[in-house]
Amino acid sequence: MNYKAYVPFLSRLAVLCNICFLIDMAIMYIPGWHLPNFLANFFGVLGLEMAPFVNLLLGVLMFIVIFKKIDLDLRKWQTFFNMGMLLIQLITLFA
Repeated sequence: MNYKAYVPFLSRLAVLCNICFLIDMAIMYIPGWHLPNFLANFFGVLGLEMAPFVNLLLGVLMFIVIFKKIDLDLRKWQTFFNMGMLLIQLITLFA
């Protein structure tokens, strides 16, 4: 598997999905903040459905990359942001 191509792509995709997750949480918990239906559906699909799946997949791939000691060109803030958001998503999912 070509980790040097897949992991950076999934990391960028996870950042976009996590931003949609944050917007979706704001829509859910801030009263009076309404978006058009198509935007709410877009943020809902990317934020609530796709973000946890992409973060779990990225976490597993990152574990494999660290275990195999493969050198990747990833920004550290992306890794910390994505793994932090995975933790938040797991807490909100199971709490």
